[in-house]
Amino acid sequence: MGPDAAFEEMNQRAQKRDKDSIEVLGKIGDDRALETVLPYIEGDTDPALQKVTLKAIGEIGSDEATQTVADRLVADEPEVRSAAARALGRIGDTRAIEPLSDLLADDGDDNVRASAAWSLNQIGTQSALERTREYTDDRSYIVQVEAERAAKATAEPETAL
Repeated sequence: MGPDAAFEEMNQRAQKRDKDSIEVLGKIGDDRALETVLPYIEGDTDPALQKVTLKAIGEIGSDEATQTVADRLVADEPEVRSAAARALGRIGDTRAIEPLSDLLADDGDDNVRASAAWSLNQIGTQSALERTREYTDDRSYIVQVEAERAAKATAEPETAL
């Protein structure tokens, strides 16, 4: 089975909300899958489906999905917010810096905040890293770890004497 045939087969299965097929579509990384899977992250009816779909969207990596994924940063379920944050990090679109920074600052769940910090590190621009670096003394160890990574990435290299 060639790549196009594999895509078509998985896309047909994904249209039935088959989580394994959605996961495979993410691994294939074809933007055409977005038309099928983007609607699955809307609403708050099936968090497990949303998590799998958000991961697949992140793996596809198309910035066409940035706004739709960013809209899930306010989902009711912390696992969905975390998956949305990580998807934005995988996509790498700089338009996500502001909403991820807000999530890092304001979310009540430390795992969600850590996902936002990880994603800002993945985006990797100076602005994203500076926003993450501010949290080196955070109450949450998992947020601190990401903040320390950002601080290390933005540190001036030591000059040899």
